Amino acid sequence: MPKTIGYHFVKTTYGTWLPGDARGHWSSAWSMKEGYIEHRQRHEGQSEREVLAVDSMRHAAVTLTPEVQLIIENEIAACQKESPWKIAAAAIEPTHLHLLITYSGRPIEQTARWLAARMTQAIHRGTTHLGPVWTEGYWGESIADESHWRNLVGYIERHNIERGLGPRPFSFLT
Repeated sequence: MPKTIGYHFVKTTYGTWLPGDARGHWSSAWSMKEGYIEHRQRHEGQSEREVLAVDSMRHAAVTLTPEVQLIIENEIAACQKESPWKIAAAAIEPTHLHLLITYSGRPIEQTARWLAARMTQAIHRGTTHLGPVWTEGYWGESIADESHWRNLVGYIERHNIERGLGPRPFSFLT
C-alpha cells in the first residue's frame, strides 16, 4: 500500500454549495447506484435535492468576506504552529477553502473537525456572525503520489491566481 504524503481538504460555507448546486457538491458526487459522479455537472434529481436543501436551511447562507477571509488566514496560521502538519497550498474563497496538508499521522477526520471548529470560533470572536459558518462534513482525499500532489498544488494555486492574489498569498504556506 502506498504511503500517504498528505491530504487535500475542502470545506464549504453554510448554504452556498448545497446538494443539487450546478457547480457540483462533494456530498452529491457519489451515488450508491452509479458510483462516482463527475463533479460540476448537473445530474438527474439534483434540482429537487437543491430545493429540499434550501428549504431545510435554518440560517442564511454564508459568504466569506475579505475581513472574514483574513480571520480564517490568521487562524489557519495559528493552527499550523500548534500542529505536526504543514500546509503546502491553500485557497480561501468566498464560498469554500482548499488546504493541501502534509501527512502527520493524525487522521484527516480529526484534523478537519479541529480546523473547522477553530475557524468558526475565530469568526465568532472577530465578527457579529454567530450562526454556522460551514456545511456539515468536508471533502478530503488522501494523497500518496507525488505527481498527484504537484497537480493539486497547481490546482489550488490557480484558485488564487484567478482571484488576482498570486499563487501563494498566505504567509503560513511552507
